[in-house]
Amino acid sequence: MRAMLTVSRRDLRALFDHPTGYILLVVFLAINNFLFFRTTYLIGVASMRPMMDLLPWLFLFFVPAVTMRSLAEEKKAGTIEIVLAQPISELEYLLGKFLAQVAFVWAALLLTLIIPAGLSLGADLQMGIILAQYFGAALMGAGFVAVGVWTSSLTENQITAFIIGVSIMFLLVLVGLDPLVVGLPPSLGAIAARLGVLSHFANIGRGVIDLRDIIYFVTMGAAFLSLAYLSLMRRKLAGGGSTLQRLKLGTGLTIAILIVVNLFGGRIGGRLDLTPGKFYTLSDATRSLVEGLDDIATLRLFATQDLPSEIQLLKRDVDDLLRDYRSASNGKIRVLELDPDESEEIAQEAQGYGVPPVQFNVVGESELQVKSGYLGLVVQYAEGTEVIPFIRRADDLEYRVSSFIRGLTNTDIPTVGLFTTPGDPQQPTTFNNLQSILGETYQVTSVNLPLDSTFSPDMKALIFAGDPDSIGAADLVVLSDYLANGGSAFVAARGMSVSLQQQQQLAFADNVALNALIEPYGISINSDLVYDLASNERVSFNSRFGRVAMAYPFWVRPISTKASVLNQELEGLFTPWVSTIDTSGAVAGTVTPLFLSSPAGGVEAGTSFLSPNREFPRDSLVAQLVAVQVNPLASDSSDARGRLIVTGNSDFIADSYSANAPENIGFVLNAVDWLAQDEGLIAIRAVNRRPPQLAFTSDTKRDLVKYANLGGVPILVVAAAMLRLVRRRRLMSMEYSREGGAS
Repeated sequence: MRAMLTVSRRDLRALFDHPTGYILLVVFLAINNFLFFRTTYLIGVASMRPMMDLLPWLFLFFVPAVTMRSLAEEKKAGTIEIVLAQPISELEYLLGKFLAQVAFVWAALLLTLIIPAGLSLGADLQMGIILAQYFGAALMGAGFVAVGVWTSSLTENQITAFIIGVSIMFLLVLVGLDPLVVGLPPSLGAIAARLGVLSHFANIGRGVIDLRDIIYFVTMGAAFLSLAYLSLMRRKLAGGGSTLQRLKLGTGLTIAILIVVNLFGGRIGGRLDLTPGKFYTLSDATRSLVEGLDDIATLRLFATQDLPSEIQLLKRDVDDLLRDYRSASNGKIRVLELDPDESEEIAQEAQGYGVPPVQFNVVGESELQVKSGYLGLVVQYAEGTEVIPFIRRADDLEYRVSSFIRGLTNTDIPTVGLFTTPGDPQQPTTFNNLQSILGETYQVTSVNLPLDSTFSPDMKALIFAGDPDSIGAADLVVLSDYLANGGSAFVAARGMSVSLQQQQQLAFADNVALNALIEPYGISINSDLVYDLASNERVSFNSRFGRVAMAYPFWVRPISTKASVLNQELEGLFTPWVSTIDTSGAVAGTVTPLFLSSPAGGVEAGTSFLSPNREFPRDSLVAQLVAVQVNPLASDSSDARGRLIVTGNSDFIADSYSANAPENIGFVLNAVDWLAQDEGLIAIRAVNRRPPQLAFTSDTKRDLVKYANLGGVPILVVAAAMLRLVRRRRLMSMEYSREGGAS
């Protein structure tokens, strides 16, 4: 062990005592930081994902450049024989080399930690996910270093070692991707997908440290180090004797065992979920639900084995979730996985349940191919059946399955009323997505004004998605009585009328008819429009230079206060053209702010120009309140009115905007559960995986973070290099003499 650490320290010192090491660090940091900020500032979210997506491709060149001289240089100089003549074994020597190169690569990763430190100035980072991402990057870097050490052991030429290393790592990155596996049989394609680097690294990058991924990188590194050990020993055992043959056989068996462990390691459970709210871990509410089942529920998963690689990762999440259901149910959940490609009977059974084949576009070696596959789920309990024809996401799967089980076991389905306004007749606003998802848990009834027989005072909650032009006196009395008697409502309306005609994009102050309904709570929606100069969405528009993408302050991404069970797991929403909420008349203790703009928020009243390339006032910028929760029973007052949720916008749950912002629908579902006092579902709601919005309070701070990483970090590395190299040169030029003697 001491000899191994001595070799490691010597090699690591050599990397930092030579300009090449610093040049590699500067080039790596400059390219990584430039490409990261180019992407991150464009999408406007505080996430390390852009860097992690690029990192495997940067490592393709950075790691071979670091490792190419580790063994090749000593073989060429002939010093390897001198070193191995010392009391050190070949294994200790090899591991010392490996540890030195790993330490250097990890040092490069540590220097990128300045990036999340800077992003923390503009957002509340998801530190658990970032920790998992760096852990995965460290594992991948160590695996690639093992490849580089092996290629360096094959030759005395560093350039040759570099080229071979890049080629092998490139193959490891590509294996498992569709262009390589599209023509393979299903079984071989599944094996190839598990042998690829990207799928394992992407899984850890989500924030889940999975034992299967750790096994993959450990076995990959061990396999290539075994090959490097064989290459070292060949020099000592030249001549093709029996000892060398036994070594080759032992190395081959070792690698075969590692591959088997790698493949069968995919069946080993065990993971650490570091995501906020533990996205990938079964909730306590679901465990209580399935443990209390009176009969057996059957989950039939119809899945094709030969799925595209990007669906394979989703399939793994589905398998893990269903396995968790089965484990938590104490035998009350039965999981059956069926492959419709195996027999015509299974295919007919799937289609009989309403699970059709779905077509995928797969890029082959020389053409675009269309393949069909199944990934649908059927939930059965007693005589009831619920179906997910195709599983497109894993983040909402627990909620959907649990709500199905809850619905099948509960015959008393609560009713909610949904009032919508179509908006512009030329471009009517639709809420089909919201209505469909609500229908999985509630009986949804359309409510119209004037009120007719469809309105029932027994409804658990009313949802106003849009502001009616007016509310008749008789209807206002009925609705006010509904709330006064304990009924609850979700009110989503805007205080400005938006006109998006081609020649005139304006917003005008409008009367909010629903204010008459919510004013007894001391709440009202203001006739204004919020703009946010820091936390907003980007839009593209036509200019004389073509299509241009730019930040649009009127498309606000308000930030969650996380002050309620409704928004604890949400980072924010997407609200186009939202108005502020006035709570000045509310009883103290009854109002909980849910979402606010960033501190760079402002408001405009009267008439507002909606053009994205206009100038916005920068004086009097403060956080603007755009959504609140009202619970009259939270105060000491005797007011027994029902619960209330108020937002200054209804477009955010319309089909045209919520399709790309699932967190919006998730928030409404949480709100309806709270209003209906069915809060058990909130605990298993699909949480928002969107990273927090990047909202710097000033352009100066934003630019400081960017240029401190682009220029500051590389400059610090250069300064450290100059200090160390100058000091080393001075030491090398000193004349030494015996103590007390002449020089």
